[in-house]
Amino acid sequence: GVIRTSPEFLSKRKEELRVELNPSSLSKADLKRGSSVYDQQCSGCHQLYGRGGNLGPDLTGSGRSNLDYLLENIVDPNSAVSADYRMNVLSLKDGRVLSGMIAGQDRNSLTLRMPGSDTVVSKSMVEKRETLSHSIMPAGLLDHLSGEGRRDLIAYLMNPSDVLTPPHKDK
Repeated sequence: GVIRTSPEFLSKRKEELRVELNPSSLSKADLKRGSSVYDQQCSGCHQLYGRGGNLGPDLTGSGRSNLDYLLENIVDPNSAVSADYRMNVLSLKDGRVLSGMIAGQDRNSLTLRMPGSDTVVSKSMVEKRETLSHSIMPAGLLDHLSGEGRRDLIAYLMNPSDVLTPPHKDK
């Protein structure tokens, strides 16, 4: 993968969010609303507790209980990019350009994973393949949310269990 230092403006944004999303603020979060924000903002690409897409990493077992880990990966998704999640751009001989993540390949074809679909492309149709150093996840995903939306989402992501699953009762 690729590791790089965050640009100054993203480092500053992470620090602003660390202050905003302090333990006192997070303790006031509405986790069910956070789950709804997750469904709207994250589940198209990520899974959490079996809910969501498979374009990005499964968040269930990640280090999401750590605020710094979440902010690093959400505010600046290009700071540490696993080779498995780098953007690939395929220029095809018929003039089309496709971009996404390589989900699989064999001797004759590539499977390109894009939001909502997988496309199998014959290698003989590929004129040029470029693997970019950045993540397929865009930066700034928290910036259009309200303060409450950010708080609820981050608290939900940090929560150790799914708020939609009722707790087990002993018999």
